[in-house]
Amino acid sequence: MKVLGVVTEYNPFHNGHQYHIKKSKEISACDATIAVMSGHFLQRGEPALLDKWRRAEMAVHSGVDLVLEIPTVYACATAEFFSYGGIQLLNAAGIVTDLSFGSEHGALPLLQRIAEVLVTSPPTYERYLRAALSRGLLFPVARSEALALYLKERDGAEHREARELEKVLKSPNNILAIEYLKTLRRTNSAITPHTLQRISAPYHDRRIQGSIASATGIREHLASGKEAGALAGVLPGASLTLLNDAIQEGSAPVFSRHFEDLLLGLLRRSTPKDLQRFFDVTEGIENRLWTEGKKSASLKELLENVKTKRYTYTRIQRILMHLLLDLNKEDLFSYNRTGGPKYLRVLAFNHRGRGLLKKMQKQCTLPIITNLKHYQPQNPLEKSMLEYDLRGTDLFTLGMPDPQRKTYALEYKKRPHYFEG
Repeated sequence: MKVLGVVTEYNPFHNGHQYHIKKSKEISACDATIAVMSGHFLQRGEPALLDKWRRAEMAVHSGVDLVLEIPTVYACATAEFFSYGGIQLLNAAGIVTDLSFGSEHGALPLLQRIAEVLVTSPPTYERYLRAALSRGLLFPVARSEALALYLKERDGAEHREARELEKVLKSPNNILAIEYLKTLRRTNSAITPHTLQRISAPYHDRRIQGSIASATGIREHLASGKEAGALAGVLPGASLTLLNDAIQEGSAPVFSRHFEDLLLGLLRRSTPKDLQRFFDVTEGIENRLWTEGKKSASLKELLENVKTKRYTYTRIQRILMHLLLDLNKEDLFSYNRTGGPKYLRVLAFNHRGRGLLKKMQKQCTLPIITNLKHYQPQNPLEKSMLEYDLRGTDLFTLGMPDPQRKTYALEYKKRPHYFEG
């Protein structure tokens, strides 16, 4: 049996995701699909729109056979760490043969060439990179220039290809695609990669029209107070129903603004030295966060005041989520040094997914968790990684609209969703 793996957030699961699963199974000739999905806090430093169990349920109602959770420490990390965590889960499952991911570029050769250079770091490339950085260029710009010069020298790339390279490295999904390829190479993975070009709505497109809309557009539609019913054309039926159910019961939608006072309070009681414990806090950003945290009256104001060309919104948001979770960067480094994720947590599955789980029980290299009440961590790293997951859920419920939903220990009350269809 050939098994397709995808690394995703499904925030929420929309028609574009359904298209991706269908086309990916076609081009890879796979029989089943495993998705590894972020939990309650996401790669861009934002909370999920609705809880992870419902998002996983959306997926198994629309073509995914088994959904596993990416541990919180990897789900809200940089593209490099997010990709590493996701790919290592698929590697550990022991049954995944293929990987598919969306990209704006839509073709593997150039993405693979870039990944190869970044993994091997040839001396010539490193020389070009140091020269670019010494001129004061930001790292992403310096990297693009160094890659273009190196590939032109090595492969005879033309000026047109150099421009294409710069374009590729500016697109979020291309960057993630390169990180997936880097991780596959670094881990000597036997998984075969495939990429599909994103169709219709671009990554940050805000419009709700046609049958494909971006997840960003869908979230902003709800954030502006508009009705979920208007999303019927861009969400599968099951996704719309589950979203409406969550809204009606008061557990969704959840946005960063719901954590505004808590984040500002944490910043105001911190010192610059305290903030240095968190990942991506370098180059003096801790001083800007500390200073502006005392002045800003809202999260939006804080982001606008801290942002510079060097400090992007996404980087700032991720730091704030790490502050909220108290996610110490040394823990993340420790997990990485010891192979990444320490377990696989099941969120949802269907009848085919049940068969995949049976195969995994024989071949998986990590513990498979279906019921937390029956799971005991085997070592301190496993225990601390799980504690971040539990903390993330306990904090996430504080963002739910209905005060009655702001419950504690929800992780022990929920079970993986089984869909018979």
